[in-house]
Amino acid sequence: MADDKQREIERDEKHQDQAEIDRTRHEEAELDEALDESFPASDPITPSRIDGPNN
Repeated sequence: MADDKQREIERDEKHQDQAEIDRTRHEEAELDEALDESFPASDPITPSRIDGPNN
């Protein structure tokens, strides 16, 4: 009986570990996507005059 309980605990711990790994991977993927989407907006713009350089 104790062996069954121990196996159940180990199985639950393994399941929890895998769930945490999956959650971490998902969070990292979300961060990577957010970073990729932010690059065009994070590049500085080139200063220029609206009325042109000769005015």
